[in-house]
Amino acid sequence: MAGTTMIVNGCSSSARDLWRVLADDGDPPQIRTPQSVLADWWPTDGTPDMLLVDAGVAVATVRSFVERIVATEGHAPAVVSFADTDDEHLAAHVRDGSEFLLAPFRPHLVQSRLAVSRHTRDLGVALSHLQTAAEHRDFERDLAIGREIQLGFLPQALPEIEGWDIAAWFQPAREVSGDFYDAYDVINGRFLAFAIADVCDKGIGAALFMALIRSLLRQAAAAEQSDVEDSTALVLRAVRTTNDYLMANHMHQAYFATLFFGVVDPRGGDLVYINCGHNPPVIRRADGTQQRLEPTGPALGIMPDARFELGRAELGPGDLLFLYTDGVPEAKNCDGEFFGDERCSAVLVEGGTAEDVVDRFATAIRTHSGAADQFDDVTMLGLRRQPIYGEPI
Repeated sequence: MAGTTMIVNGCSSSARDLWRVLADDGDPPQIRTPQSVLADWWPTDGTPDMLLVDAGVAVATVRSFVERIVATEGHAPAVVSFADTDDEHLAAHVRDGSEFLLAPFRPHLVQSRLAVSRHTRDLGVALSHLQTAAEHRDFERDLAIGREIQLGFLPQALPEIEGWDIAAWFQPAREVSGDFYDAYDVINGRFLAFAIADVCDKGIGAALFMALIRSLLRQAAAAEQSDVEDSTALVLRAVRTTNDYLMANHMHQAYFATLFFGVVDPRGGDLVYINCGHNPPVIRRADGTQQRLEPTGPALGIMPDARFELGRAELGPGDLLFLYTDGVPEAKNCDGEFFGDERCSAVLVEGGTAEDVVDRFATAIRTHSGAADQFDDVTMLGLRRQPIYGEPI
């Protein structure tokens, strides 16, 4: 049964607290002891796709549960361990590949973590199927399906905000990409959040890591809206939460990503951001001057407890913020010459709408590259505050 959750309770009193949080949300899980699971196997109402495991349960026992589910369903469940404190028992489960929860269990954080865990599991299953299919003669067809799935993670439509225009461009070098962009309303529609990121590799692994980061940022932003009224706190907590999760659960995979994550107030143009080692976006001012937004912290997934500083800027009427991944300046022609930062600055000299600028970049890159193969993913995002009538554009 899809969506079935089971709590496997060893000795922790926090199991009942976790059960109440989920029950109050309208989704009461099964709760069983390890002994009853091993003796009776699964109940008739469905094999669980989510195991919430008391950290007191032996790791070997959890592996036995997972092996049985794999034998029954053909794929592993999402496994999340929980404990009152981050003790050595919980650390053993995390090292074995489990996600984790720490008491006290706050409803929105529990739901956010479980949603991300299920999402990550589903992505792993889907991409594993694609990798298997890639070994067969329908390789190209299945990678095309993978690209279609990945495109589903990108915004189907960009937000429409009075007084602003937004445009994006996405061109992967392969069927699947490690780049992504995003834009969405936060804090009950008061602010616009947007992001652009580039995973350190290409292909299916980078695409999975990309989807995970995108989901973590979205979940963190959604989870914080109930108790955050300030865009500063939202930006800091979203980036820190995402980095902490990657370091706790995926450090051994050696992936990392550069990211620019910002929140803008459409009413006044105030921008708060963190640049995690990403190519500096450029503000093209209404008077034609250009300002680069340099990194304010390291890339995501490199170091635990990383220090991320906030950056601030103001977008006035007619100002445009242009964000891009390194596939733009590093686009090569047949002679191996990069498009480069100077050409980027030249394209930004002329004003126009966000769509005008993004389209002009796409044309300039195609002209420069000519018949050369595309080496890297190309992703661009433009955000412009529309000018006041009669002022320069």
